[in-house]
Amino acid sequence: MKKILELFIQFLKFTIWIYVTIFKACIRLFDELRKLIIKKLRFSITFKITATYASIFALMLLLLSTSLLIAFTIYMGKNSEDIIYRNFKIISSDIMNSKGISKTSIDQLSNLDNVYITIFNADYKIIYTTEKDTNSITFYKKDNISGVYNLNENYLLSLPSNINNTTNLKSSYIYLISNNKVILNSEDIYIQIRYNLYKEILSLLILFFILLFINSVFIVIISAIGAKTSKRLLKPVDTMTKTVKNITVNALNTRLDVSGSQDELKDLAKTFNRMLDRIEASYEAQNQFVSDASHELRTPISVIQGYSNLLSRWGKGDKAVLEESIESIKTEAENMKVLIEKLLFLSRSDKNTQKIEIETFYINELIDEVIKETKLIDNDHEIKNTINDRLLVNADPKLIKEALRIFIDNSIKYTPENGIISIDSYQLKSELIITIKDTGIGISKEDLPNIFNRFYRADKSRTKKTGGTGLGLSIAKWIILAHKGSIDVRSELSAGTKIALHLPIIKL
Repeated sequence: MKKILELFIQFLKFTIWIYVTIFKACIRLFDELRKLIIKKLRFSITFKITATYASIFALMLLLLSTSLLIAFTIYMGKNSEDIIYRNFKIISSDIMNSKGISKTSIDQLSNLDNVYITIFNADYKIIYTTEKDTNSITFYKKDNISGVYNLNENYLLSLPSNINNTTNLKSSYIYLISNNKVILNSEDIYIQIRYNLYKEILSLLILFFILLFINSVFIVIISAIGAKTSKRLLKPVDTMTKTVKNITVNALNTRLDVSGSQDELKDLAKTFNRMLDRIEASYEAQNQFVSDASHELRTPISVIQGYSNLLSRWGKGDKAVLEESIESIKTEAENMKVLIEKLLFLSRSDKNTQKIEIETFYINELIDEVIKETKLIDNDHEIKNTINDRLLVNADPKLIKEALRIFIDNSIKYTPENGIISIDSYQLKSELIITIKDTGIGISKEDLPNIFNRFYRADKSRTKKTGGTGLGLSIAKWIILAHKGSIDVRSELSAGTKIALHLPIIKL
C-alpha cells in the first residue's frame, strides 16, 4: 500500500510538472506571438502623419457636413411650417369671409401643396376632409396620442409607428400636423392640416449620401496626397537610415548629406555628423593608444627576451654577463611595471573608477615636502621657492603630489644642468595657483597643444630615459581636472616653460 501511495504521489508530481511545463511554453508562445504581431503592425512615420492629418481633415468635413445637414433640416422644417401656415390662413380667411366652408377651394389647396385638410366640429366630428379613407383620420391633439411629438405650440410630428392603420401606405410616412381653431357661425371648428414630409426626408437623404460621397472622395484624395507629401518630406530620414546602416569600423569617415533646406532634419544630420566625428576621433585615439602601448611594451620585452637568451646560451658561467643581464632585466621589468601602472591609472580614470580620497590640508606643507624631496634627488639644478602661501584645500594629497612630481620631473629632464626650477603657490581671488617654472629647452608652438595627449613626445628622437612613456602629463591633467581645476601652459623654445595649476580653495 505504501509503494502504491508513493507511486501515486510521483505520478501526481509528474502530471503537475507536465502541466506547468505546458503552461510556461504557452506563455512563451503567446509572448513571441505578441512580439511578432507588434513587429508586423509597426506603422511608419509616413503612415502616422498621413493618418493624423487625414483624421483631422475627416473630422472637419464631418463637422461641416453635419452643420449643412442641420441647417438644411431647419430650412426644410421651416418651409414645411410655412406651407401649412399659408394653407391655414387661406382656409380660415375663406371660411370667415364666406361664412361657410368652400370645399372646392379646400380641394384645390390640398392638391396644390400636397396636404391633407380635415375640418372638425366642436365635438371632433368630421365636417369635411380631402382624404379618401376616412377611417384613418384622427384628430390630433397635444399629448393625446402616443408617439405624436410636440415640435412647438402650433405643430406636431407624427411618426409612422403612430398610425393605427398599418395597412395603409400612408402609415409609412412622416407628417407635420397643425390643428387650429376658428369660429364659424358662433361655433368652434378645427382645421387640421397634415403635410407629408416624404419629399423633405428624401431630399435630406440625397444630400446625406452626396455629402458622404464627396467626403469619402476628398479623404481618399487627401490621404493619397498626404502620403506622397509625407514620404517626400521624410525621404531624408530614409537616406540617413541607409547611410547609417552602411557605416562600419572601416568606414567611420562616412557622413550624412546636410545640403538642402534649413529644417530640423538638417539639424539632426549635423548633430549626427558631429557625433560621428567624436566617435571617429575616439576610435582613432583608441587605436593609437593600443599601438603606442604595444610599442612601449615591445622594447622592454625584447630586452628581457634578449638577455634571457644570452643567459641561456653562455651567460651562466660569465659573472660579468650574468650581472649585466640581471640588472638589465630588473630595469626593464621596473619600466614595464611603471608603464602598466600608468596604463591602469588611465584606464580607471576613463571608466570613472579611480578613487579620489578627499582630505582637508594646507597646500604649503605638501609643497614644502615636494621641494625637499626634489632637492634630495636632484643636485644638478637650482630649486627655488619664493611664495608658498598657507592655504587650506579639499583634495587628495597623494594625487596632487603625484601631479606635482610629474610636472617637476619634466622640468628636471628638459632643463640643462645649473638651470633654475621655481615652485611657488599663492592665492588669486578664489583660486589656488601653483606654478612650476623652468629655464629649460621649452616647447614649440606646434607641439604645445598636444603635450597632454597620451604617448605624445614633442621630440621624437628623445630616448626613453629622457622622454619617458608619454603618459605622465595625461595623468597629471586628469588629476587636476578631477579636482575641478585647470592647467595653463606657456612655453618658448630655448627660454623655458611655465605651468600654472588652478585649484579651488576653502574660504576661511
